[in-house]
Amino acid sequence: MDDVTLRNHDGDILSSFWQYGLINWNFFYDCLNTIIFSSEAWFVVDGTPINVCLTAQHARTRHPTTSNTACRQEAYRMRTRVRDQCCLISGLQVIRNDYVRLKAAHIFPRAHDIEWVDKGYQSLITDTAPIADVGGAIKIDSIQNTLLLRSDLHDAWDSYRFGVNADAGYIVIPFVAGYDDIAGKILKLDHITDPTIRPLDDLLRDHFLQCVLKNMKGAGEPNWDYEDALDDGSMDLSRSDIWGSKEGQAHLEFELAHRLYPIRVGQRRDLRELIIFLPEA
Repeated sequence: MDDVTLRNHDGDILSSFWQYGLINWNFFYDCLNTIIFSSEAWFVVDGTPINVCLTAQHARTRHPTTSNTACRQEAYRMRTRVRDQCCLISGLQVIRNDYVRLKAAHIFPRAHDIEWVDKGYQSLITDTAPIADVGGAIKIDSIQNTLLLRSDLHDAWDSYRFGVNADAGYIVIPFVAGYDDIAGKILKLDHITDPTIRPLDDLLRDHFLQCVLKNMKGAGEPNWDYEDALDDGSMDLSRSDIWGSKEGQAHLEFELAHRLYPIRVGQRRDLRELIIFLPEA
């Protein structure tokens, strides 16, 4: 295990990541094609330097969140617990209905529900649960978009510390040091025989892409100290050291979108009911 760094001919870092022995040359090349591009076709035969650029795309803003879901939106949590009964990565079992060490994690975050709709992910959901149990018409609370994870892994998942490669047997690949206990494990999905409640590969791929952008593009994006900003669930907006930067403002926008999500869902539901009951002209 070691830190792997790729530099250009000027010494600038193009990519870096922590290698657990899980990333081979073919996979590394695929990742580089995601984050590095050249303005013209090239073929290196004599070691002549070529100019390449990093993609302008960034990882989708996300950080661990506290539960703020209204009772009527808690169905995804209960349904995930019933389906999984253990952490799908570590294998930590639920004993005597004690879930204090386990959390239902969204694969794609609810705070980015507009992007979810733009990408058409709701059309991939085949979950047959009542519309109120899947987050309304956009279906972002379907358990096809959730995993039951150990609490610390839930936070690491939200922070893009590791991902699941759905195209390589669902292997767990951490991108930073300190995750030896889960590196190389396989996401546990064999117990899910009903395809309408199985987590979607497309969503796992989306999350994995965010991990690559977060950790392998250049020297990697900085980790945001969410515990300092949100440890007790409150937000001190007078702290310009946290919220004054561009990164801090992006995380503030994410946090507000997360906290207001239940209200937005309620407004969409109320609007649908209003349209249904409006008298015809």
